Amino acid sequence: MDAPGHDRPLTDDEIETLESRLAEIDPDDSMAVEELDGFLAAIACCPEPIARDEWLPMVLGDSPRARAAAEGRGDDAALLKLIDRHRAAVAAMLDDGEGFSPVLAYDEDGIAWGNAWAIGFARGMAMRPDAWSPLDDDDAFADALDPVMRLVADAQQDDDGDGTDDGHATDDGRAGDDGDHDDHDEAWEPIADDEREGVIHEMLDGVQDVFDFFREARERAYAPPPLRRDAPKVGRNDPCPCGSGRKYKACHGSGSGPLH
Repeated sequence: MDAPGHDRPLTDDEIETLESRLAEIDPDDSMAVEELDGFLAAIACCPEPIARDEWLPMVLGDSPRARAAAEGRGDDAALLKLIDRHRAAVAAMLDDGEGFSPVLAYDEDGIAWGNAWAIGFARGMAMRPDAWSPLDDDDAFADALDPVMRLVADAQQDDDGDGTDDGHATDDGRAGDDGDHDDHDEAWEPIADDEREGVIHEMLDGVQDVFDFFREARERAYAPPPLRRDAPKVGRNDPCPCGSGRKYKACHGSGSGPLH
């Protein structure tokens, strides 16, 4: 069981610490916090469990320093506590269903682009691509993640202009594509400046809908396995397994222990 406060959202100072530590641990391949936020939202929504050991390397990167941290070694091991707390806070907000508050970066004009969050979510989906297929079979939810894919496509269109192609967030929350999402070949309309905020809100509403859609599937997947009886059930009139020679109902099945 998580310790009290484990799902408490990170403070602004803690988010800044997480941002800077991730950037230091692997400047090329670690996630920015906005991308991480979207990634952890996808992990929380996914109807199939994804072990921490599986997704953590995608967050930290592949540098020797990042690998050591993933194994709990070195000074960076403390970074895992912040990541785990943020994961728990993201899952708790979605489970509460009262409104998801994402971590978004803002540019010098105070505008949130949202591309890095969307790419983080798409990278999380790519870890279990087949698990999301029930959405396509439900008319009410088939387009729930369209705003996510539209923001991913928007990042790809932006790459064509500036050459950024690393799949990770810039300081203002824009991001390149890393090749994990090119199976979505729909031609998305570019996002105009005056509609970007609305698309981000639609994305977050859709993610909440998807979390709720998969709630029962997650509960089944995370439920503990049923207890298995190693020995056949003893009938009341069967010989007691203790070897006394008495019937089970008159021995250990009486509720008061063997009768002598």
